[in-house]
Amino acid sequence: MKDFKLTDLEKVGPTTEKKLNKAGIFSPLDVVIRGVKEFSRVSGLSTDMATAHVLQLKKMLAADGNDIEVKDIKSLKALRDRQVKTKIHVEDLDEMTRGGFETQSMYEIYASEGSGKTQMAMSLAAEALGGGHGVMFVDCEGTFDLERFEEICKYRNIEYDEEKLGYHMYGDEAELLAGIQNMTDELIERDVRYMVVDGLVGLMRLGYEGRGELNERQIELKNILKYLRNLSILLNIGIIITNQVTANPDPFGAKEKPIGGHVLGHYVKYIISISKGMKNNRTARLVKSPSQAQADYPFFVNEEGVSQYETIKEKERADKAAKEPPVKLQVF
Repeated sequence: MKDFKLTDLEKVGPTTEKKLNKAGIFSPLDVVIRGVKEFSRVSGLSTDMATAHVLQLKKMLAADGNDIEVKDIKSLKALRDRQVKTKIHVEDLDEMTRGGFETQSMYEIYASEGSGKTQMAMSLAAEALGGGHGVMFVDCEGTFDLERFEEICKYRNIEYDEEKLGYHMYGDEAELLAGIQNMTDELIERDVRYMVVDGLVGLMRLGYEGRGELNERQIELKNILKYLRNLSILLNIGIIITNQVTANPDPFGAKEKPIGGHVLGHYVKYIISISKGMKNNRTARLVKSPSQAQADYPFFVNEEGVSQYETIKEKERADKAAKEPPVKLQVF
């Protein structure tokens, strides 16, 4: 596949190749991730020709050891066997995720400001790096604090390979989509297994004005989510999207609801909301899951990010007690 060129495809000449490259399509994997419709639109090829090319490229990728075509239960099981799960090492939260955040899936974590959604994402990222996996941060709000992330790693006793930690910050929604679509090679190079997209919909809101542009915004959001979903499956990546909230005027519903509408809610596999309690107390609610009922899971926020201890001193005492040998009782 290293010697493959897009111009090897029928009716794709140098001019068409330039169009594809300009849109961030350089490799067979890029074509498959974008899908038939977008490949057809960018290249100018008919839908039938684009479909034939995508099928051809899927077979080529499979022959090269990257079989990503799911066509029956057997191939679905083979895909799931490649999944990675990463625990966050907070008992209730690991129960909520049934043993860890998984790859090939998309998560939405929403909450009001200061509730701990970024802390949860950073804690997961730290554990993933500690396990030897690559992590990519896509910062849409400019709130990523490297010193805070290093503090979380320190208190979790994690030494990580900085080469596996990727970071991009975007302040424009069009720049964001183009940036993500041009990120494939870096994701593969860093062996990324988790991508955190911090504040995706908030950035989209800044780029559009009023209800008159709402439909345009939702279409753009849908395109980003579709791309991220395909990316998560084809590159075996867990996508974590943090989201803001807005007040819900319905007296019979939740007081707050996530921004982005049903488009975001339908595309993600798991939805988690976080509510603040007194001091460091937090509660995560599993709002959407294909395998579990809605339920609440308590946790705390402290120096190690999300924690099952209210303070780091409590954690240190618990760790010390766990290392001490049991007291032997003497029988007289």
